[in-house]
Amino acid sequence: MKRRLFLSALATSALPAASVKIERVELIKVVVRMKPGVVYSENLGPTLDQRLVLFDTYPKFLIKLYADNGMVGLGETAREVTDAAAQRNADFLKGKRMEEIDGKLPEPTTADGFEIAMYDLMGKSSGLPVCSLLGGRLQDKVAVSYWTAQRTFDDLVRVGETAVAKGYRTLKFKARLGDPIEKQMAAVAKAAPTLRFIVDFNSSYPDLASFLPVAQRLQGYNLTIEDPVPKRLDWFRQLRQRTTIPFALTPINAEQLFEAIKTDAVDVFNLGGNMREFVREASMAEMAGIPCWHGSGVELGIRDMSFIHAAAATRSCTIGSDTLSYLRQHSLITPPFQPVDGYIEVPKKPGLGVELDEDAVKRYRV
Repeated sequence: MKRRLFLSALATSALPAASVKIERVELIKVVVRMKPGVVYSENLGPTLDQRLVLFDTYPKFLIKLYADNGMVGLGETAREVTDAAAQRNADFLKGKRMEEIDGKLPEPTTADGFEIAMYDLMGKSSGLPVCSLLGGRLQDKVAVSYWTAQRTFDDLVRVGETAVAKGYRTLKFKARLGDPIEKQMAAVAKAAPTLRFIVDFNSSYPDLASFLPVAQRLQGYNLTIEDPVPKRLDWFRQLRQRTTIPFALTPINAEQLFEAIKTDAVDVFNLGGNMREFVREASMAEMAGIPCWHGSGVELGIRDMSFIHAAAATRSCTIGSDTLSYLRQHSLITPPFQPVDGYIEVPKKPGLGVELDEDAVKRYRV
């Protein structure tokens, strides 16, 4: 019942936060680049996904919701959103009380960023951490993965060794059609035998026939393969039937997630969406006995911490999630968090449990 109440709307009359009025909304545009060398190998060659070259140059918006009770809710949009999309939701929220919003925002592309800020405000106003508003703290710490994109042999080995040295248990990396993935796996698995690996192909193989021989040669590694082919569930089901490798799907919506469960097409889910959607879908996965992780667009600290709270409100999010703001030049939050032994502890303070580092925000503000 508690979970259903909180998932039904952003605010209910049972919460002190429901009477809070948003008096002012501040949008702060920032660009924070990745740390040098952490994303891909410069000398990779023609198979490099060109989207990686500029993906960290896109701005994000930090959100501050100033309430009449003196509290400030913090949020963060995804990258590649427009000024107009952020401003439209900001204008909509100004002057409204929480019970008037009920999760309905006019601009969907930035709605999840404002949802984060509203949950942070609700938590601070009611004295509860965000995970409690999402249904309860079911995990005290959340597993996270070390991450990189496409790599040469030598660089991938170095990244694997770094992941082990930092205490991680999972390394996720990118590969595409044309990459020498079999040799790469052999090299990094030898260098870092304690790691579990997730290889994300971003559906770069065109069909089942082109990828099945590759998958069969990758059997034997401690490996999960994510989205190797276009998201046809019959292809995923055949890959599972004809290999021993676990396969992960990033479903395009809740309907595909349900169909994947019904047809026994996958072993793992990579889930995203806003916090309420994530908890709902992770609960569906839990009922089916399928684990998941929380995906990301390589975020900053506010958005990452929202992922941690959402994951903590589930039992199925047990695979290392993509919580990666530590790979940027600054996460823009205080206190900064660094995973310990492959986990991030869930804050127990009200709201998200973190605040903006205002000096850092000034440095990276556009």
